[in-house]
Parts: sequence; C-alpha cells; structure tokens
Amino acid sequence: MKFPSLKYLYTQAIATLLRFYLPLLFSFTGTVMALYLSEKSNPTYFRILLSCSIGLSLSIGCFLFAERSQKRIYKFLFPVIILLLIVAYWYWLTPDDFGEFRKSLVFFILSIILHLWVSISCYLKKYEKIAFWQFNEALFIRMLLSGIFTIALYAGLALAIYACEELLKLKFDRYIYLKLWILIVGVFNTWFFLSGIPLNFAELNTEKEYPKFLKIFSQYILIPIVFIYMLILYAYGSKIVIEWCLPKGWVSILILIYAVVGILAILLVNPLREKEEYGWVRFFNKLFFGASLPIIVLLYTAIFVRVKSYGITESRYYLIVLGIWLGFISIYFLVSKQKNIRTIPFSLVIIGLLTLFGPSNVFSIANNSQLSRLKKILISNKIWKPGEKLEKSSIRINNHFEAEQVKEIIDYFVNRKEPETLQPIFAIDIKKLHESLLKKYKTEDLNDWEIRNELKDTLIRIVCTNEKNGMTRYRQDISFNADISKGSDISGYTKLFYFDYYRHNTNNEQWVFLSPTDSIQVILTEKDTLISLDFYRNKTIVEKVILNDFIAKLKNKQNTNNIPLSEMTIDGTGELKPRLVVKIMNIKHPESFDDGMVVRDLYGWILLK
Repeated sequence: MKFPSLKYLYTQAIATLLRFYLPLLFSFTGTVMALYLSEKSNPTYFRILLSCSIGLSLSIGCFLFAERSQKRIYKFLFPVIILLLIVAYWYWLTPDDFGEFRKSLVFFILSIILHLWVSISCYLKKYEKIAFWQFNEALFIRMLLSGIFTIALYAGLALAIYACEELLKLKFDRYIYLKLWILIVGVFNTWFFLSGIPLNFAELNTEKEYPKFLKIFSQYILIPIVFIYMLILYAYGSKIVIEWCLPKGWVSILILIYAVVGILAILLVNPLREKEEYGWVRFFNKLFFGASLPIIVLLYTAIFVRVKSYGITESRYYLIVLGIWLGFISIYFLVSKQKNIRTIPFSLVIIGLLTLFGPSNVFSIANNSQLSRLKKILISNKIWKPGEKLEKSSIRINNHFEAEQVKEIIDYFVNRKEPETLQPIFAIDIKKLHESLLKKYKTEDLNDWEIRNELKDTLIRIVCTNEKNGMTRYRQDISFNADISKGSDISGYTKLFYFDYYRHNTNNEQWVFLSPTDSIQVILTEKDTLISLDFYRNKTIVEKVILNDFIAKLKNKQNTNNIPLSEMTIDGTGELKPRLVVKIMNIKHPESFDDGMVVRDLYGWILLK
C-alpha cells in the first residue's frame, strides 16, 4: 500500500483552498465563532456562526455550478452574490438563540434545502443519469469517510491530551475537549470533505463497477427495514379498518421514516435497476411506490384528524406538504418511463423554498389557522364578535376541551414571540403590555419564560376570568432561591443530610441514617391545609415541622432570588429539634392554591444534633 507524501497532501490542500476558497472562509469563520461560544454565549457571534453554516452549503453548490457551466462571469459574480445573500440572511433571518422558533425553523429548513442544492448544482441544466448518480455517490462516500476520519482524529488527540494531564500533570483549558472537537469538525472535516469532491465531470458519466458495500448496505439493511415498516403500517391500517377507529398522530412520524429509508434505498441501488440480473431492484421499486399509496392515505387520515381538532401548526404543515410530495413522487415513479431520480432532490428544493417564502409560507398558514380557531371558539361561546375588541370577558367556557384549546393557542403565539398576532381580538395593546412586563421584571432577575407565562396569564384572564372553567393558569410556579454564598451557622449540630423532594417523583420520602441500626424516615406531607415535614422512627412520628407560616412569608416577598439563609431556615421544636435549611423551594402561584397542592419541589439540608 502506497501512502501519500506530505508534499502531495500539501498540494491537495492548497488546490482545495484555491478551488473552494469562499466555503473554507465560511468554515474558518464559523469555527472561530464556535470556539468563542464554547466559553461564553454571545448573540452576535451565534448569528455569525449560523450565517457561516448557511453560507458554507450555499457557496459549495454555487461554486460547483460555476465550475460545471465553465462561464468565467459566474466565478466572479457568484462570490459577490453569495456574500450579499449571507449578509441579508444574517441581518433579517438569523436567531439570537434557538429559542426564537420562527428564525430557528428557517435555519433548519434552509440547511436541508442547501444540502440538496449541493447534490443537484452540477446537473441543473443537463441531466446525465450515470454522472448524476456517481457524483452523489462520491459525495455520500466522502461524507462517511470524513465522519470516520474526524472521529478517529478526535479520539486520538483527546486521548493524548488526557494522557498529558494524567501522566505529565500538564494543565489545559477546561474547554479543551470541546474546542478540539470544534476545531477538527470545523476545519479538518470540511477541508477533507471538499478535497474529495469530483473535479472531472466528464469522467463521471462513464459507468463503473457498482460498489459492493453499497449493495450490501442497501440489500441487507435498508430494504429489510423498509419491509418491516411496511408490514407494521399495513397491520396498523388493517386494525384501524377492523376496529373502525381513527389513527394516532404518532403514525405520521413512522410513515415519514418509512418513506425516507425507502427512497434512500431506491437512490442507492438505482444503477442496478436496468441490469437484467438485478430484477429484485425493479421489483422493489414497483412494490415500494405501489405499496406506499395506501400508506399515504393513512398519513392523510392521521393528519386530517389532528388538523380538524387542533388546526395547522408548523409541524403539521410540513407533514401535509411531505405527504403531498410523497404521493406525487410515488405516482411519478409508477407512471413515468424515465424515472428520473433527479426529480427527488429537485422537487424537494422547490417545495422547501415555497414553504418559507411567498403566500404559501408555513408561518402565515399556521398563524392564520390558529387565529381562526381562537376566533371560532370565542364566537361560539359568545365571548367575542368579529370587528370587536375584547376588553374583559365574564363568560365561562364550560367546554373543557375548548377552554384548553384557548390556552394552547395563546401559548402557541406567545412562545413563538408573536403575541401581537392576537391583537385583532384584544383591546389591550399587547406590544405595550409585553414591554411593561419586561420593565416590571427587569430588576428581579427573572427568566424569559417567566415573563412569557405572565403575559399568557394576563391574556387568558381577559378571555375568561373564572378559574373553574377548566383552564389552567400559566404562572403557577414561584421559585424561592437562597443566597448560599455567605454560608449558615451550624454550631450545635453534629449531622447534616441533603434532601431533594421532587413533585413528580412517586417515592416522596427521604431516609436519614443516624447509625447502622438507627434511621429516620422524612416525608413531605400535604393534608387538608397543613403542609409539613414529618420525621418517623420505626414507623412512629417523632417530629412534625410545619411549613405553612414559612411558605406564607415567602410568597409575599417581592424578590424571590438571593434570599438570606436566615430567612430560609426553619427550626423544629419536638424530640429531634431538627433544623431545615432550604436552598430552593418551588410553590404554586398564590392564585392557584385552591387545588390543595402547594409545594412543587423542595431542596436543602437537614441538620440534626
């Protein structure tokens, strides 16, 4: 086996840099941003990182298109256009963090579109069946090799660093392993992948021997998985027909996985389709697309059930679009004589762009659907009339399902940071309300989700003020946090035990072991209106620490953070005389105490003498 020389590797690296200078510039810039973000969050750097990620795929596809077209003007014009597009994307569409739902969704959909763009960029004008498949085969194999080499290189260097730490006692940055991964993925992985992209397009149109590992992977792994999913979906469809019931929404995900795996298998074995000795490939093609039609009907039914009950959301919109696309592709490959596999990525690129831009974009469709649902519920309950502005309703929504729907719709818009979409219904200026909440909580060091919950709760009160209507208030939890930086006086106590009560843990008890033969069981109890920590020894209660007065004092506090430990300490007066030092206590909002469950979570220490 002949290994490449360092000179050859250097020459290849420089050639790749000259060929893909702009993609590598995006890769280097994004890597620098990621290295900085590994230590400290920064919205500006985060936006630059996402813009570089988009620019990387966009520029690779454009550079390949320019290479294939062989027009000099493209080589000079494309870099300028790409940079202008990325600056526009950075300015208008990049999120400050992934909490911005709309912009984050745009990023993920654009990433998929641009990866598909790379696969078709060389064959937009002229379709060469053999060359198109072999070009994408080269990309697929290079991607796998890049992943394997990246993991191997990282593992080797990370182990070397660990050995230096343990054996030579060298000190490294605490983020060294994360930074190493970012550096290898951002620079080595990208550069290695780009160096393997085919350059001789004419040579690609010459038929070569089909890779054996792809045949094995497709024939013995992907295709059997497709048949397993197919049997499951047909069995489930038969069950629905026999029992005459509606399909579950989760089946949509399984159908999409079935479609992705099946289409991937068809793409991978496509060169074998026309060879006589591989009749099983033609049989699988016909069987998959023919059998997919009833499954697509099942998908449509599942989507229809969810949309009828809950309207269109972004996820359901994409399920609808992908369902339509899958139906189109299935009919095309069953009817068409050409069976052009370029149709698959090309149609996905067009559909993806249409879902983000133009009148059919996902956000306007979903927003209109949810707003129409809310209006319909309010009109049917005589709470609101078209053209009016709702100031405050005194009407109860008796239907629990509709009440929950109102809550979920308000939750939908507020969580997506688009509460102003609800303005046509409300008399209150929602934008000013949001700004006032931001100003109100500015000095209290509260999280953004707490502000959003207060905004949701305010809007829900306007729609319906009665808590008994089945609607659950949003701002239910109040978290009290102790200032533990100054410590606490533990003189007179000999034992300390940490406890953590978590409301969703069914085993709501703690054991305090005093000696190998003596232990105390501590249970948080809420009985009637009394809240206490009960201490048991041999199943007999020996101490009861009442928490009611303690909670009453806390819930009246304006500032719930950095409370002095002296105010978060309770002393028992019974046989044990324990001291309870509370680190964190989460309780329900005072307006929601009516259901009897007050303490959500309780964390801290128990001191015993």
